[in-house]
Amino acid sequence: MAIGMLIGCFVAAASAEPLNSPNLQKDGTLRPLSAQDSQKLIEVPAGFQLELVASEPMVQEPVCFAFDPDGALFVCEWNTYMQDQYATGQFEPKCRVVKLEDTNGDGTFDKRAVFADSLMLPRSIIALHDRILVRMSNDNTIWAFFDDNKDGVADRKEVALAGGPVGGNIEHQDDSLVWNVDNRIYETSRALRFKDGKLQAVKNIPRYGQWGLAHDDVGRLYGSGNSVPVQGWQSLGGYPNATPPSEDAVKYANFICEVDDATDPGHEVTATGGQTMLRTRQFGRYTGSYVIPDPVRRCVKIVAFEERDGVRVAVPHPDFKGTEFIRSPDTYFRPVWTDIGPDGGLYIADMSRGIVQESQWFPTERTQDPNPRWIARYYRAKEWNMLGVHQRGRIWRLVPKDRKLLDPRPAFTAKSSTELVGLLGHPNGWWRDTAQKLIVCREDRSAVPALRTALTDASPNSRLLAMRCLQSLDSLTFAEVATALKDADENVRTTAIAIAETMVAQSPDLEAALVSLAADPSSTVLSQLYTTLRTVHTPAAAKTLKALEDTKPVNGSVALLQKAGQKLPKELEPYRAGYTIFTGFCKECHGDGVNGLKVEGGLMAPVFAKNNRIKDPSYLVHVLLKGLQGPLGTGETYAAGMMPPLETMYKDDQLAAVANYIGVQWAGWKTPVTAEDVAKWRAETKDKQTPYTFEELKGLR
Repeated sequence: MAIGMLIGCFVAAASAEPLNSPNLQKDGTLRPLSAQDSQKLIEVPAGFQLELVASEPMVQEPVCFAFDPDGALFVCEWNTYMQDQYATGQFEPKCRVVKLEDTNGDGTFDKRAVFADSLMLPRSIIALHDRILVRMSNDNTIWAFFDDNKDGVADRKEVALAGGPVGGNIEHQDDSLVWNVDNRIYETSRALRFKDGKLQAVKNIPRYGQWGLAHDDVGRLYGSGNSVPVQGWQSLGGYPNATPPSEDAVKYANFICEVDDATDPGHEVTATGGQTMLRTRQFGRYTGSYVIPDPVRRCVKIVAFEERDGVRVAVPHPDFKGTEFIRSPDTYFRPVWTDIGPDGGLYIADMSRGIVQESQWFPTERTQDPNPRWIARYYRAKEWNMLGVHQRGRIWRLVPKDRKLLDPRPAFTAKSSTELVGLLGHPNGWWRDTAQKLIVCREDRSAVPALRTALTDASPNSRLLAMRCLQSLDSLTFAEVATALKDADENVRTTAIAIAETMVAQSPDLEAALVSLAADPSSTVLSQLYTTLRTVHTPAAAKTLKALEDTKPVNGSVALLQKAGQKLPKELEPYRAGYTIFTGFCKECHGDGVNGLKVEGGLMAPVFAKNNRIKDPSYLVHVLLKGLQGPLGTGETYAAGMMPPLETMYKDDQLAAVANYIGVQWAGWKTPVTAEDVAKWRAETKDKQTPYTFEELKGLR
């Protein structure tokens, strides 16, 4: 997960300069600060203030959270995560979800209830109209919890979507349950919907990232990887996707806590996740920007977007070049999750702990042949007395200094569906999302007349979401979609195109309306039009697609999607499943396989092009199965330090597919490996419990 997840790559090298930390004590240890003392050190943008809304013991080990329709906060607490350097008891079902409430309306949570207990590292949570959905680690089953007597404690639970065991490191498992404007709930690689009172899996989707998801007003999804603050975002949720360019500076950490490593030559981010789009008036000129925390660098970054030749390029926000949106020198400031709250503030979960690195990447004196830099980090953290700092946690909120800008506490549960329609154009994105979510989940057709009226509302968001709500209630007409295709707002037109895709076979007039948009000035519209017309197999659609592909230079978004959607070479087409795994998982360390991913002044992991080692299928498959740690020869080291084992994450046929995709493309394999080959090697190595070293692999060959 990242929790980079957490957290991805905690890189720290000894500094030659004397340590100058606010946590430093005379004995050389680093003391944890009270919430009040920590608050004094956190720097925030001008015009805003950071407020403490909960701290230990009110909340402990918070990793993610979600607000319910009436403003209560449900927090997933990882009470077993890295409680010592050996991860003792980490997978015991002792974690929980707690419900925090602000009973007197002063902005601070003052009531806590353990909503659900005895859980296995809960990693995803969302509040629907009458239930809380939660997904745990090591299993992709989603559970629904119900509080029937409204005492803040779940009275019962049921399986909302049946799943099963999931392998792989907890940093690499899917997470997030995010409501999107297309009436779907998204995990990082799965789309769901709530229909007929049940949660249903719509389809698997290309993986958006590791830890956290965000969406914008039109429904594009934004993912991240440890060292990649933003990825995806070209297409609406669930569609074939592409990652537009980002300026290199987007991945730089312009603030690095001294304890982390002021000597790191790369200064890149290393543990991004838990991101949010600022979709609320309270953030003024920052509205439309994207924020993402990095708990290793002790900061929250902000990213803006500029359109260049029809492509929305990610760039550093102009107000924060050379610095970060939120930053702190406090050793134990560990922001891991963010979201907009009902009041319009930005809420931040801070784990406030010493270790934010899963045990697989945290060698100790028990580890055989550890990465020298990592083991030095361990002894340094031990000397600083950081290992025992846990069972803490804070929830902060960033709000404007002008408190009159804050929205009141909501009470959505008591509102009728018709009343909720009036909130679809609210200037706070949380209010819009929640109103839409309740209308859709209630499946209350009494709202249809009000929704039809909202189609002509002055607010583009209201028109867009009314259309989506009518779609969910099977009440949207061809004529209403045709009208929306001519709307003055590009997001409304884009949404209408996506909806028309499901109707065009029954309405020739809609096809003509779609084709007429080929000259639209909006790259957002053209991007969706191109994607939609690829599903409409008619001569008119084919002619329009050709025209879109040939038009220069304003539709760079179309060119980006065209490139991403190109067929694989004939020899690789049989291994498309491997390509999907590679692009959704492997690229987060290996990049495109040719140029690699550069961090810290070097490569995150080996490239595959011209890599003689992978000419041996046995070598590659054994690495995929068991992982690889340490240098790959004299002086050949990589920032990731370790390839994690994938044997519990992927089945034999999947590992064969990704091995063949790599081997056929970059090593010239003439004979592909089979699932049976992988099964044989899996059985032969079943007793090996640690990743290979390069020397061990040389012995195998």
